[in-house]
Amino acid sequence: MSFLPQKLIWFTSLFLSCLFLSQAGISWAMSIEEEKQLGKKIVLEMDKQVEWVRDLTLRSFVNRIGNSLIAQVGSTPYEFKFYLIVGSDPNAYAIPGGHIFLTTGLLVLAESEHEIAGVLSHEISHVMARHVVQMIERSKRLSIVSMAAIIAGVLLGGGGKVTEAVATTAMAGAEALTLKYTRDMEMEADQNSLQYMIRAGYDPNGLITFMSKIYRLSLTAGPKIPTYLSTHPGIGDRISLMENLLQAGPRLSGPFKSFGPYRKIQTKAFVEEREAHVAIQHFQSMIDSNLRDVDAHYGLGLAYRKTGRFDRAMEAFQQAHSLAPEDSDVLRELGIASFLSGRLDQAIRSLERTQSLFREGIALNEDLLALFFLGRCYHEKGDFERALSPLLKVKREHPEWSDVYHALGSVYGRMGHKGLSHFYFANYFKLRGEPKTALLHFRTSLDWLERGSPEREEAQREIKELTGRK
Repeated sequence: MSFLPQKLIWFTSLFLSCLFLSQAGISWAMSIEEEKQLGKKIVLEMDKQVEWVRDLTLRSFVNRIGNSLIAQVGSTPYEFKFYLIVGSDPNAYAIPGGHIFLTTGLLVLAESEHEIAGVLSHEISHVMARHVVQMIERSKRLSIVSMAAIIAGVLLGGGGKVTEAVATTAMAGAEALTLKYTRDMEMEADQNSLQYMIRAGYDPNGLITFMSKIYRLSLTAGPKIPTYLSTHPGIGDRISLMENLLQAGPRLSGPFKSFGPYRKIQTKAFVEEREAHVAIQHFQSMIDSNLRDVDAHYGLGLAYRKTGRFDRAMEAFQQAHSLAPEDSDVLRELGIASFLSGRLDQAIRSLERTQSLFREGIALNEDLLALFFLGRCYHEKGDFERALSPLLKVKREHPEWSDVYHALGSVYGRMGHKGLSHFYFANYFKLRGEPKTALLHFRTSLDWLERGSPEREEAQREIKELTGRK
């Protein structure tokens, strides 16, 4: 005898039959390797059309959640990468090869990392089921440039930096809708994403609560419904199915995984996406309502720093620090503001304290952005050997963050290691999308790097790849 509710049995039967039919009609004309190459080309093209978030704290947050979910997927041919884009529309999208994009607007709308985990898990599920490839197969007539423009338009809601790019593709709206998931795809991704979340230690209800927010937003948004809703249809029915699936399974009571207070992430994302004067007014209004709101002072400091007013940023961070002396996020930003305003000793004290809080178990995660600026402080004080350790650690943890390569190139240059200096500057320019300058530095590094060294071998590989791409 089945203990499943009748409604759930009906939904499950429908899901399985739709899944069987959809799988039966797939020809899989595109190989995995072709999918990966297509994904790389789309990312390179999107680089011209979107503004990436460079803040390491936000990028680390997204990567930690994404990687913890990937660990639950099992064997996968994809090397998943997560990207954060400056955009006020709450949106997420996956493209071929395991590249997953989120907007800052999504971080602002979400209220917990469990909701972010739900969105990431859902997009990972689409990649694993090769739903993205199926959509591409339906849209073969689209060029890489057109596809990148449409995806950028989807993520940013058709506004801002991407408007002209979308217009010049001369793509009609009906064709853009070919990059849209079917309801069957969504049902499959929902079911798999709940399992990934549970295995990774997240509250699976996070996906439901976020979807509910998007759904409520659509009811009050008038003719301009959220883009996420148009590319991920059928949210109302999907919410009901997910609720039934969770009710039928074992009761989940936690404790659930956490990387720290989410509100600091939300505040940083808000400052990233808004004009500085808007953010200043927003957080000042919050402070006027509650002088002891640590996060409001923190946000105000970030907003003032965005304008280059480091004195006002310092005041705001110091006020937050007086209210929460062991808040590692506040200490990090106070240290960064001190560094930018030339107060190196004060910066080092604040940044070293963030590392102490981690070692003492008070901070949940080692602060890589604090480590980066600590290395820069030592560099500015002329302590080059001491600067290398934190910078190299940041590079190991985030090998795709361009800023750390520039810092390492500067340190090695000051130390007289010309080969390593050019090698790291080459990587910096490569990651910044300047292949000609990168190639020049890689070639110059060969004049100084020791034969047989890992850096020399990597430089030779990069030269071969860059000249081949040219």
